Amino acid sequence: MAAGYHFVSGDAMGRARFSLNVWVLMCREMWDCRQLSWRLIVRNLSGQVRQSFLGWVWIALPPVATTIIFALLKKASIVNVPMPSESMPYVLFVLLGTTIWQFFSQATIMATNSIVNAGNLVSKVYFPREVLVVSAAAGVWLNLAIRVAVIGLTCLLLAYKPAPAALLAPLLLVPLFLLGLGLGMLFAPINAMMHDMSRMLEFAFQFGMFLAPTIYPTPKLASCTTSWQTGLYWLHTLNPVTHYMHAVNELVERGSFIPDVGLVAATIISILIFFIGWRFFHLCEPLLAERL
Repeated sequence: MAAGYHFVSGDAMGRARFSLNVWVLMCREMWDCRQLSWRLIVRNLSGQVRQSFLGWVWIALPPVATTIIFALLKKASIVNVPMPSESMPYVLFVLLGTTIWQFFSQATIMATNSIVNAGNLVSKVYFPREVLVVSAAAGVWLNLAIRVAVIGLTCLLLAYKPAPAALLAPLLLVPLFLLGLGLGMLFAPINAMMHDMSRMLEFAFQFGMFLAPTIYPTPKLASCTTSWQTGLYWLHTLNPVTHYMHAVNELVERGSFIPDVGLVAATIISILIFFIGWRFFHLCEPLLAERL
């Protein structure tokens, strides 16, 4: 690598790969690669809009299009969805839900595809491959910033005044980003050997959006009268993304939220999966160049 980057040697890392000191070496390498990570992030972001006529519009379009479709279906009484709350408009509820869901799904998919997309670089130059995964997934934060601006514009058009504390909502999504990054590190080595993994994930996320409170609120257990409603309640409850959606909705609507057991459990699970994924990826790292 170019001068200025000081990595732990391959032999040293190989000896430490199965020791307790590996966490220290992994963190040290990531810190030493911070400048490289930033350059890769800038390159990835510029690649999103290069040779694109609409540019950044494509980033804002998916949640907006989904929101418009379901708002029209609800208005035409084709889809009978209960109002999520007395004050929050349905349009804003769907826009928030789809934005959070796509934030998570894109972080996972971009991290999963990172090694395959940089195959030539992986096979020619040595550097910690985690840099590619983190740099690819980090792009979702710019996407989120653009979509937050769209949400703000939507609030103006609807004459809806969110709580000032809503500006802190992105901080609630940090554990969700770690969850997506951890899953991406788990799936990236598998995707390097079996490229169908990314397509399977895309399908799973498209289907999974309808099993989360993106277009309809989570039913209350006390009001569930059928086994279908009860099953849907538990699907939502066991989905970690659900609890981040609820927290963001409460923060936007009331300016505060209560960190219930579900949110605490989702945060712990997100952090655990991040570290498990990072460790798994690190163990698989020597095989990546051979598989590409």
